[in-house]
Amino acid sequence: MYSYVAFLRRAQAGRIYDPTQDLIDRFRAGHPQWSLSDEGNGISLFHLAPRGRSAAAIVLPDGNGVILGTVFPRDLAVSPRDWRPVIDKRCAESIVRTRGRHLMETFWGGYVALLSDRDGTVHYILRDCSGKIPCYTIVHGDCTIVAANIEDLSGLPVPRLSINLQYLAGFVYETELTRRECALNEVNELLAGECLELKDGRSRQFAMWDPRTISRQGIVEDFEDAARQVREVSQSCIDFWASKYDRIVHHLSGGLDSSVVLGCLRGSAYRPQVTCLHMESGETGESECSYARLAAEAADTELVVLPGFSENSRYDERIFRLPRAPKPSVAHLGIAIESDLRNLVPSRMRAEATWDGQGGDHLFFESRSPFAAVDYAFLHGIAGDYSRHVRDAVRLSRLSYWSVQLKSIRLGLLRARWQPDDEQQREAMFLNPEIRPSNIVDYIRQPWSNDASDLPPGKRWQISLLGRLIHRHRPIAGLQYADSHHPLFSQPLFELCLRIPIYTLLHGGINRAVERAAFRECVPEPIIQRQTKGSIGTTFMSNIRESWPFIRDLILDGVLVQERILERSSLEPFLVANRPMNHRALWPFLSCIAAEVWARKWAATAWRL
Repeated sequence: MYSYVAFLRRAQAGRIYDPTQDLIDRFRAGHPQWSLSDEGNGISLFHLAPRGRSAAAIVLPDGNGVILGTVFPRDLAVSPRDWRPVIDKRCAESIVRTRGRHLMETFWGGYVALLSDRDGTVHYILRDCSGKIPCYTIVHGDCTIVAANIEDLSGLPVPRLSINLQYLAGFVYETELTRRECALNEVNELLAGECLELKDGRSRQFAMWDPRTISRQGIVEDFEDAARQVREVSQSCIDFWASKYDRIVHHLSGGLDSSVVLGCLRGSAYRPQVTCLHMESGETGESECSYARLAAEAADTELVVLPGFSENSRYDERIFRLPRAPKPSVAHLGIAIESDLRNLVPSRMRAEATWDGQGGDHLFFESRSPFAAVDYAFLHGIAGDYSRHVRDAVRLSRLSYWSVQLKSIRLGLLRARWQPDDEQQREAMFLNPEIRPSNIVDYIRQPWSNDASDLPPGKRWQISLLGRLIHRHRPIAGLQYADSHHPLFSQPLFELCLRIPIYTLLHGGINRAVERAAFRECVPEPIIQRQTKGSIGTTFMSNIRESWPFIRDLILDGVLVQERILERSSLEPFLVANRPMNHRALWPFLSCIAAEVWARKWAATAWRL
């Protein structure tokens, strides 16, 4: 993770006393190893770059600010070997004048930019659409503090932090809650693709990179053309990322997406030293390991197989290894209890990052739904190829012909009201009705879900899933030997897949049809043809049940029950009476565990840094 803390305030000359300077001096005294960039433009930036060549600080000329992270050129024909991120005065001025839009339209990568106008009276904070580098803000008097890790502010006299009961209730209801507000009232998150403008003592946060706008432009309907572009853009993005690393460990599940990333790595001229790691699920039936071996052999790459979800995966005191963070996370629970196992291979290989195939389901669309027919009717009516798309949707969704046709006419042709949340069958389980938001469905809705009624439902659903994906992965300081990197989280690939209609992505009634066609030459054919996925469900539920005594004490005697966020009476049937837990209850229950661990970490310090 790129560690940074920035103090932003309106530049003023001749101030006798500046309380922000006291914060800066305290932070500098406590972090002598951090670099300081202070151009006198109202931005005092401390940063500690990760090891290796993957990220750096790019200081803009004339005090226009700093870009932290990695930037690549929008022209993918440029050789990664020859690319150097040099930003001249004219480009820097354009970046500031457009509030960062010129940066997002000219470059891509993984970065947070801190920008300033010439006299230091207006500032912009920009986070790229990959969400690779976290960005949180706290307002303290006239100063806005920006940080990747809130714990780096420990010891500073910042405002007292308080629990956001409404956010925690929303998190239990929707595990992948995507909101600017955090579980601490005083902390705000700059979401991926957003800009925060600080001007005249006011702040305004808005989407600078907007998938809704991208989805409306330059639609790529032709299947062959879409497959060709996906292949070329994916290879170029992975070439650029590969040029930044010398040693990586690639998590090879045996599925299509991780095999695609490995296939592109094999074909790259900038390939680092790669070791593949497969975590065996232990499930009965079709073995994921055999597919992982097939992909590794095709790429002539070493494969290490370790047992995943073993006896050591049970929930216990190790979950309190998690550092304090502005938001709880279910995904972090597994990392906490398995960090020792997960770090074995990266530490042995001295890896600079761990790669994976995260994002393929969302970009290339994995869904057994009728949205191919719905979206075609939405855009073209029930003429042309409508009948073919209905047949494809019937094959994929396994619904009846009439069900698919009725849905495509109602949602597509007639454009009946629909929201992505309509596809999620949720219940407000375990929550105290007095705490949860009055209209919780509106509360959990992502910013990207608004003002999108002119887009087909399937595309809106894809945008919603993409929003959850990007904000799911937050670095965990101290628990990961090497940073996680998701090479499919690349702006050019995001934008291309957003411009490909759902009925093209699902061509022929086949999940991820464009992806299968695009990578047939670099992925073994059995993996290309594979229509099933491995499952960890049985093993995972077994480990949960074996952890029941620990989980029971954690939840029933926890902070969230005491604070009346959770209803003890709704939890007891599962934790005391051993009622079987179905899939609908599982994710809210895991959210309860994650929220409780989060609350106890902060309660131990009386809600203060």
